[in-house]
Amino acid sequence: MMRRYRPLKKSIGIVGEGLTERMYFDYIRSSRRYAFSLKPDLPSHTDYAHIFSKAKSMIAKGYDLVFCVLDIDVILHEHLLQDFQKACKELPKSILPITSNPCIEFWFLLHFLDSPKSRVYESCESVINKALRKYIPGYEKTETYLSSFQAFIRMEQNNGLQQALSNADSLLSILNTKSDVSCCSFTEISLLITFLETCKKCDFSRNCKSCSDGLPTVFGC
Repeated sequence: MMRRYRPLKKSIGIVGEGLTERMYFDYIRSSRRYAFSLKPDLPSHTDYAHIFSKAKSMIAKGYDLVFCVLDIDVILHEHLLQDFQKACKELPKSILPITSNPCIEFWFLLHFLDSPKSRVYESCESVINKALRKYIPGYEKTETYLSSFQAFIRMEQNNGLQQALSNADSLLSILNTKSDVSCCSFTEISLLITFLETCKKCDFSRNCKSCSDGLPTVFGC
Protein backbone atom coordinates (compact mmCIF):
# COMPACT_ATOMS: atom_id res chain seq x y z
CA MET A 1 0.00 0.00 0.00
CA MET A 2 1.33 3.40 -0.97
CA ARG A 3 1.90 5.85 1.82
CA ARG A 4 -0.38 8.85 1.80
CA TYR A 5 1.48 12.02 0.84
CA ARG A 6 1.58 14.58 3.63
CA PRO A 7 2.69 18.07 2.59
CA LEU A 8 5.52 19.66 4.50
CA LYS A 9 4.43 22.13 7.16
CA LYS A 10 5.73 25.67 7.26
CA SER A 11 8.00 26.17 10.25
CA ILE A 12 7.11 29.44 11.99
CA GLY A 13 8.72 30.90 15.09
CA ILE A 14 7.74 33.79 17.33
CA VAL A 15 10.31 35.45 19.57
CA GLY A 16 8.85 37.64 22.30
CA GLU A 17 10.80 40.09 24.37
CA GLY A 18 9.11 39.47 27.68
CA LEU A 19 6.74 37.52 29.88
CA THR A 20 3.57 39.16 28.57
CA GLU A 21 4.34 38.26 24.96
CA ARG A 22 5.19 34.72 26.00
CA MET A 23 1.93 34.24 27.90
CA TYR A 24 -0.29 35.89 25.29
CA PHE A 25 1.03 33.94 22.32
CA ASP A 26 0.98 30.72 24.33
CA TYR A 27 -2.72 31.38 24.88
CA ILE A 28 -3.32 32.28 21.21
CA ARG A 29 -1.46 29.20 20.00
CA SER A 30 -3.66 26.96 22.14
CA SER A 31 -7.03 28.70 21.75
CA ARG A 32 -6.81 29.22 17.98
CA ARG A 33 -4.76 26.11 17.19
CA TYR A 34 -1.94 27.89 15.43
CA ALA A 35 1.18 25.93 14.55
CA PHE A 36 4.23 27.91 15.61
CA SER A 37 7.14 27.64 18.01
CA LEU A 38 7.45 30.19 20.79
CA LYS A 39 10.83 31.36 22.03
CA PRO A 40 12.44 31.87 24.44
CA ASP A 41 11.00 29.53 27.04
CA LEU A 42 12.07 31.89 29.82
CA PRO A 43 12.46 35.46 28.52
CA SER A 44 15.51 37.13 30.04
CA HIS A 45 16.92 39.55 27.44
CA THR A 46 14.56 42.25 26.20
CA ASP A 47 16.89 44.26 23.95
CA TYR A 48 16.15 44.04 20.24
CA ALA A 49 19.70 42.98 19.34
CA HIS A 50 19.39 39.82 21.43
CA ILE A 51 15.93 39.10 20.01
CA PHE A 52 17.17 39.49 16.43
CA SER A 53 20.13 37.23 17.23
CA LYS A 54 17.76 34.56 18.55
CA ALA A 55 15.63 34.86 15.41
CA LYS A 56 18.68 34.42 13.18
CA SER A 57 19.68 31.28 15.05
CA MET A 58 16.18 29.87 14.49
CA ILE A 59 16.41 30.55 10.75
CA ALA A 60 19.80 28.81 10.72
CA LYS A 61 18.13 25.79 12.32
CA GLY A 62 15.58 25.54 9.51
CA TYR A 63 12.67 27.81 10.37
CA ASP A 64 10.93 29.32 7.35
CA LEU A 65 9.79 32.51 9.10
CA VAL A 66 10.45 34.10 12.47
CA PHE A 67 8.44 36.99 13.89
CA CYS A 68 10.05 39.24 16.50
CA VAL A 69 7.38 40.78 18.74
CA LEU A 70 8.74 44.01 20.20
CA ASP A 71 7.63 47.01 22.23
CA ILE A 72 9.27 50.23 21.08
CA ASP A 73 8.62 52.47 24.09
CA VAL A 74 12.14 52.03 25.47
CA ILE A 75 13.65 52.39 21.99
CA LEU A 76 11.93 55.76 21.61
CA HIS A 77 12.70 56.97 25.12
CA GLU A 78 16.38 56.08 24.81
CA HIS A 79 16.63 57.70 21.35
CA LEU A 80 17.58 54.42 19.69
CA LEU A 81 15.10 54.61 16.82
CA GLN A 82 17.69 55.17 14.09
CA ASP A 83 19.79 52.26 15.32
CA PHE A 84 16.70 50.07 15.51
CA GLN A 85 15.58 51.02 11.99
CA LYS A 86 19.04 50.21 10.65
CA ALA A 87 19.04 46.82 12.40
CA CYS A 88 15.61 46.02 10.96
CA LYS A 89 16.71 46.89 7.42
CA GLU A 90 19.62 44.48 7.75
CA LEU A 91 17.38 41.53 8.66
CA PRO A 92 16.73 38.82 6.06
CA LYS A 93 13.20 38.73 4.63
CA SER A 94 12.53 35.61 6.69
CA ILE A 95 12.71 37.64 9.92
CA LEU A 96 9.89 40.13 10.48
CA PRO A 97 9.74 42.71 13.29
CA ILE A 98 6.23 43.06 14.73
CA THR A 99 6.16 46.23 16.80
CA SER A 100 3.83 48.00 19.21
CA ASN A 101 4.05 51.59 20.41
CA PRO A 102 4.31 51.72 23.30
CA CYS A 103 3.71 48.05 24.15
CA ILE A 104 1.64 44.91 23.63
CA GLU A 105 -0.91 46.15 26.15
CA PHE A 106 -2.02 48.68 23.55
CA TRP A 107 -3.07 45.69 21.40
CA PHE A 108 -5.01 44.37 24.39
CA LEU A 109 -6.76 47.75 24.79
CA LEU A 110 -7.93 47.75 21.16
CA HIS A 111 -10.14 44.73 21.90
CA PHE A 112 -12.44 47.02 23.90
CA LEU A 113 -12.60 50.23 21.83
CA ASP A 114 -15.48 50.86 19.43
CA SER A 115 -13.19 52.91 17.21
CA PRO A 116 -9.44 53.58 17.29
CA LYS A 117 -8.17 56.74 18.89
CA SER A 118 -5.17 58.32 17.20
CA ARG A 119 -3.35 59.36 20.35
CA VAL A 120 0.00 58.71 21.97
CA TYR A 121 0.56 56.64 25.08
CA GLU A 122 4.14 57.41 26.03
CA SER A 123 4.67 54.38 28.25
CA CYS A 124 3.29 50.96 28.97
CA GLU A 125 2.32 52.16 32.45
CA SER A 126 0.12 54.88 30.94
CA VAL A 127 -1.71 52.33 28.75
CA ILE A 128 -2.34 50.06 31.72
CA ASN A 129 -3.16 52.67 34.36
CA LYS A 130 -5.10 55.17 32.25
CA ALA A 131 -6.99 52.85 29.92
CA LEU A 132 -6.64 49.06 30.08
CA ARG A 133 -7.64 48.66 33.73
CA LYS A 134 -10.97 50.30 32.92
CA TYR A 135 -11.78 47.14 30.97
CA ILE A 136 -9.64 44.58 32.80
CA PRO A 137 -9.62 45.65 36.47
CA GLY A 138 -6.60 44.37 38.35
CA TYR A 139 -4.51 43.71 35.23
CA GLU A 140 -0.90 42.93 36.15
CA LYS A 141 2.27 42.09 34.22
CA THR A 142 3.07 39.12 36.46
CA GLU A 143 3.37 35.42 35.72
CA THR A 144 0.85 34.53 38.42
CA TYR A 145 -1.76 36.83 36.91
CA LEU A 146 -1.12 36.21 33.21
CA SER A 147 -0.79 32.42 33.46
CA SER A 148 -4.49 32.09 34.30
CA PHE A 149 -5.29 33.46 30.80
CA GLN A 150 -8.38 35.18 32.27
CA ALA A 151 -7.38 38.58 30.89
CA PHE A 152 -6.96 37.12 27.40
CA ILE A 153 -10.28 35.28 27.59
CA ARG A 154 -12.01 38.49 28.64
CA MET A 155 -10.43 40.36 25.73
CA GLU A 156 -11.97 38.00 23.18
CA GLN A 157 -15.51 38.22 24.53
CA ASN A 158 -18.10 40.11 22.46
CA ASN A 159 -16.10 39.68 19.24
CA GLY A 160 -13.15 41.48 20.81
CA LEU A 161 -10.49 39.99 18.55
CA GLN A 162 -12.19 41.15 15.37
CA GLN A 163 -12.61 44.60 16.91
CA ALA A 164 -8.90 44.73 17.78
CA LEU A 165 -7.90 43.64 14.27
CA SER A 166 -10.05 46.36 12.72
CA ASN A 167 -8.83 49.03 15.13
CA ALA A 168 -5.17 48.11 14.71
CA ASP A 169 -5.39 48.09 10.91
CA SER A 170 -7.08 51.50 10.93
CA LEU A 171 -4.28 52.96 13.05
CA LEU A 172 -1.64 51.45 10.78
CA SER A 173 -3.33 53.14 7.82
CA ILE A 174 -3.08 56.45 9.66
CA LEU A 175 0.55 55.76 10.53
CA ASN A 176 1.35 55.15 6.86
CA THR A 177 0.51 58.80 6.18
CA LYS A 178 2.95 60.02 8.82
CA SER A 179 6.72 60.34 8.74
CA ASP A 180 7.21 59.90 12.48
CA VAL A 181 6.35 56.56 14.13
CA SER A 182 6.20 58.25 17.52
CA CYS A 183 3.26 60.42 16.46
CA CYS A 184 0.63 57.89 17.53
CA SER A 185 0.28 54.61 19.33
CA PHE A 186 -0.07 51.56 17.09
CA THR A 187 0.46 47.82 16.96
CA GLU A 188 1.33 45.37 14.19
CA ILE A 189 0.09 42.31 16.05
CA SER A 190 -2.98 42.45 13.82
CA LEU A 191 -0.72 41.67 10.84
CA LEU A 192 0.70 38.63 12.60
CA ILE A 193 -2.70 37.29 13.66
CA THR A 194 -4.08 37.76 10.13
CA PHE A 195 -1.05 35.96 8.70
CA LEU A 196 -1.51 33.03 11.09
CA GLU A 197 -5.19 32.81 10.15
CA THR A 198 -4.24 32.62 6.47
CA CYS A 199 -1.71 29.88 7.19
CA LYS A 200 -4.26 27.98 9.24
CA LYS A 201 -6.53 27.71 6.20
CA CYS A 202 -3.87 25.75 4.30
CA ASP A 203 -2.84 23.82 7.42
CA PHE A 204 0.46 25.72 7.45
CA SER A 205 1.59 24.04 4.23
CA ARG A 206 5.08 25.03 3.14
CA ASN A 207 3.90 24.96 -0.49
CA CYS A 208 1.07 27.46 -0.01
CA LYS A 209 1.77 30.64 -1.97
CA SER A 210 -0.87 32.75 -0.25
CA CYS A 211 0.94 32.58 3.10
CA SER A 212 4.50 32.58 1.76
CA ASP A 213 4.77 36.25 0.90
CA GLY A 214 6.29 38.60 3.42
CA LEU A 215 4.34 41.16 5.42
CA PRO A 216 4.68 44.92 4.82
CA THR A 217 5.66 45.79 8.39
CA VAL A 218 6.49 49.29 9.62
CA PHE A 219 10.18 48.56 10.11
CA GLY A 220 10.54 45.67 7.66
CA CYS A 221 12.84 45.68 4.65
